[in-house]
Amino acid sequence: MPKRLRSKGNKKAAVSGGEDRLSALPEDVILLLLSFLTSRQAVQMSVLGPRWRALWKSLPSLRFDMGLDHTSHSFHFIESLIRYRDPTTPLFECEILSSDRFSQDVDMCLRYAVSRKVRDLRIKIYSLRYFQLSAGTFFSKHLTRLFLRKVWLDDFYLHVSSCNSLEELEIKRCDINIGDVGTHFPKSLRLLRIRNTNIDPIVTRSFISAPGLVTLELAVGYECALCLKSMPSLVTAFIKIGHKSGFSYCEACEFDDGVLLKGLSGATNLELIRVRSMVFRKEIKCYPTFSKLKTLLLSDWCMASNFTGLVYFLQHSPILERFTLQLGRYCEKTQMHEVYPKEQFMVSKHLKAIEITYFQKDVRVDQIVNFLAYHGVHPKLINIERKPYDDCFSFKRKE
Repeated sequence: MPKRLRSKGNKKAAVSGGEDRLSALPEDVILLLLSFLTSRQAVQMSVLGPRWRALWKSLPSLRFDMGLDHTSHSFHFIESLIRYRDPTTPLFECEILSSDRFSQDVDMCLRYAVSRKVRDLRIKIYSLRYFQLSAGTFFSKHLTRLFLRKVWLDDFYLHVSSCNSLEELEIKRCDINIGDVGTHFPKSLRLLRIRNTNIDPIVTRSFISAPGLVTLELAVGYECALCLKSMPSLVTAFIKIGHKSGFSYCEACEFDDGVLLKGLSGATNLELIRVRSMVFRKEIKCYPTFSKLKTLLLSDWCMASNFTGLVYFLQHSPILERFTLQLGRYCEKTQMHEVYPKEQFMVSKHLKAIEITYFQKDVRVDQIVNFLAYHGVHPKLINIERKPYDDCFSFKRKE
């Protein structure tokens, strides 16, 4: 009975208070809540009461979802929203989600966002085909973050040097062209993430220069001819290259400075997965030294040719503290003989831990342990862990 009485009392209090608690929230809080909705949903919230009728006009964030919101009147809705939105309200972020069918709507949203000096721009296309887009439409000195998904950039050439404030660039499942000469990223760029993307050209040599880059994530599943120039500010790098692709050497060009390792040599944290042996053999001729490297993750590509990759990194990483080796699916045909390099060397005196992960019974584990012991690694530093077999085809990055 007391519980029922309390419920009645709360109901009377709510009624006597008049306005609901949601409408009583500060305007900044309400605007933040509306920012999580699509633009159409935010406009529809105006039916809640007099206070809500004009709030959508002051939203600092816009989210256009063509798949969720699209109707035969979608174009007119976007046109009206652009016309009646408060022109004095700054636009901090804009997200455009669409399929490749609504190019006119996407183009209108994109041009409006750039005209309002948007800082965070995300274009996500969900379709089987690439969405053709002209890169010039989003070049802006005010842009700080750009995310592109499933976009084919017409005449893009990855030239974003005019975006002087750009700090983060993420490209996923796109088709881009870095040009025959190469690409200079602005010094403001701190994070570059390219995943599952077609990178042209695949014949001539081209390079990527990013002097201010701090974090690099590059997962390439197709053939490409890239050269990473020196990155003096680089701290963390994640490189994953497909089985049938990688950083290629153009037969018509001489890569005297290497294409991969020299650009990564200044990193503090490095994850290097699936590197073609031909590329690596040519890379080490340049003798890059990883003088700042403290944490290193390699997959079993480094064990080819009698531990060539593993030996090189252990020899040329003087302050290495943590090393992880991820062994893929084991095949008896790839079994190696215990023939260690004749010249014995000492690993980094700063080494604190070595982790070896594998997925099934693997004789290589004992070979690696013996190899490390031969070069002065104490067994107490080595931790061996067996992972579930279902994960043997994918190396997931530790966030």
